Amino acid sequence: MKIIRLIKAHHDAFIGGIIIFTLLLTALISTAHKPKLISEKENRQLAVFPEVNAKALTDGSFMSEFETYSTDQFAFRDGAVSLKADVAYLTGRPENNGVYFADDGYLISRPDEFDKTNIDTNIASLLKFKEKGEYNMTVAAVPTAYEILRDKLPAFTYTDTIPQIENEVATQFMNANVPVCDTSAVLSEHKDEYIYYRTDHHQTALGSYYIYAALGAYLGYEAEPIESFGVEQLTNKFYGTTWSKASISFVKPDTIDRYTLNGFAMSYTVEYPLEDSKMMGLYAMNDLQKKDKYTVYIGGNHGLTVIRNAVGTSGRSIAILKDSYAHSIAPFLATKFDNIFLIDLRYYNDDIIQYLADNGINDVLVLYDAETFNTDKSLGGLGELAETTSYVKLPPFGLVEEQPEVTSDYFADAVFFGDSITLGHSAYSVFPAKFIAKSATNTRTIYTETMSSGRTMIDELLAQENIGKYYVMFGINEVSYTPLDTYIERYRNMINKIKATNPDAIIYIQSILPVERSQENRKIYKSTIVECNAGLCKLAEELGCYYLDVYSAIADADGYLRDGAAADGVHFAKAEHEKWDTYLLTHAVNLGTIKEAQAFSLYTGGGTADIDGFVSEILSSIEFKDTMSEAADNVTARMFHLDADSVVADKVYAGGGSTAEEFAIFEAANPDEAKILGEKLRERVEEKKPNFETYKPEEMPKLNDPVIKVSGNIAMMCISDDNAKAEEIMSKY
Repeated sequence: MKIIRLIKAHHDAFIGGIIIFTLLLTALISTAHKPKLISEKENRQLAVFPEVNAKALTDGSFMSEFETYSTDQFAFRDGAVSLKADVAYLTGRPENNGVYFADDGYLISRPDEFDKTNIDTNIASLLKFKEKGEYNMTVAAVPTAYEILRDKLPAFTYTDTIPQIENEVATQFMNANVPVCDTSAVLSEHKDEYIYYRTDHHQTALGSYYIYAALGAYLGYEAEPIESFGVEQLTNKFYGTTWSKASISFVKPDTIDRYTLNGFAMSYTVEYPLEDSKMMGLYAMNDLQKKDKYTVYIGGNHGLTVIRNAVGTSGRSIAILKDSYAHSIAPFLATKFDNIFLIDLRYYNDDIIQYLADNGINDVLVLYDAETFNTDKSLGGLGELAETTSYVKLPPFGLVEEQPEVTSDYFADAVFFGDSITLGHSAYSVFPAKFIAKSATNTRTIYTETMSSGRTMIDELLAQENIGKYYVMFGINEVSYTPLDTYIERYRNMINKIKATNPDAIIYIQSILPVERSQENRKIYKSTIVECNAGLCKLAEELGCYYLDVYSAIADADGYLRDGAAADGVHFAKAEHEKWDTYLLTHAVNLGTIKEAQAFSLYTGGGTADIDGFVSEILSSIEFKDTMSEAADNVTARMFHLDADSVVADKVYAGGGSTAEEFAIFEAANPDEAKILGEKLRERVEEKKPNFETYKPEEMPKLNDPVIKVSGNIAMMCISDDNAKAEEIMSKY
């Protein structure tokens, strides 16, 4: 037994020596030959040499990570990967790594399984977004080569996944009166042409032309025939994403073309506002030297890309919610729109609805690869944003159509300004408003008639504080003798004084009210009242005010005040005042909604952490490649799927989409809530990964190794290139 134990001891020592020798040799080789971080051929991040420590050696994690490292970093790896794929092809296998070996040299990705739940979520989210901003929305779901070139697929590999997706998109959007462009039909007509890359999942420039031409019927332009474009080959050495996945060696590379409209003066600027950069022209020509040459179109993926045509004459702007399928279509659309705002929800971290409102954009094109509706998770955040955005689309100035009914609280910051009609209303109205009114006054005497304070009527009005809404009504004392143009000009001067004093307030110009037929004998003619009211409505449009047609709410079928409603034919009693109030409740520009939306907050209050100090140290100590901007509360809620009142305090900063960089700090009410927030941070990182692993694999090291800390009531995250500094700063908080 002693001999056996001795032999075993020597054996273990020998094996241990070999392991140590191997580790030392590997470490020496890895030092001498710097490992590759990215495989351009496979378009993905490669494993790096694992950390050597006692724990990793004893728990087996080192050997597991070392095996992955060895597979990724051994010499001649690219050749071995291609050899494996070539053998699969030559031995008759239909695919490699999820990519089919199709006829005519096409490499076509297999689509994910149909996911109706996710499609329903994405479509419902887009519809909420549409209704919030009341956009003119058009949808285009571009099918992949898997569908259009299905005749080229290996036998028995085709499924109807894409038609199922297209059917859901078409049915649900069209049921909501949102037009859907049938891009499948137009691409199928040209399936024998070079409309898809053989080595990439995108459509070619020619395929993009056909989509652009089909969109014209929906976006209101006429596309020029293909013969009107000059074609220039930018490269014939493009190997795309499906080639990277399949890794087959003997596929012919693709060509990338540029189509230019003959005789069209081009002066384009492509801006990346979130990154504070721009380029001249539509094509990033330097990107032709990169592996992913498709980014030559408008510079690739960014959270926000703005194309401006300096010589455009269309006067039109459009926003495009998109994935990368839109990039090669954008140069065609640039001939039809002076400004194009391309928004990629995978990377855009701001309030889109507010941004579109600020830029006066009403036309929206949703342009995605059909599979995006099936798999993408970022679209779902639009619905959350629509419920929390501070933006509310106000009615157009001028006549106010019927609106959702408000409560009487709406009038708590309102003042009614007028003559004896308004004075009478103060006795019957149930609204908690102020009333500044006096009998026998008009648009001229408001500057001379005084109130109990000693101030003139107009000065009394302008002296009121915290007024959000003005309801103005004058005219019954003027219609029988004041010329219309004089009356309107006096009204204009009065409204301008109010606007100058309180420019942020809403001003309602109320119509002159009807009188009984008997008043025709006093030269208060219905026809004159109607004429004056038409002038007031036009004035409201000109001055940026709202016109309320109370006249129609009170008048009878003939346009008069009902007989017996007023003892003197003008000043009516309670029933008509109630009609007046009812009309006002259903014709209110609902600023209350705006205030509620702006009040959305994640804060419950009472935070004690030095959050501003954390932000300051992170921004000053870590060198971010991206431009970091603070996210608003409602955007933070969308990014991390948080409910209102879920945290005590927070700060979140994100880049513009050119990198994965981001950092956040949350203070919760208690440690248990902080742990939940920590999980939200980890989920956020996982959601970001699919957006970078294919298009920007160089960002994956950050996402695979973020710094996330939860301690006490605090949860923190930092995605950057400087984990050591992030750890150091987090330890203080």
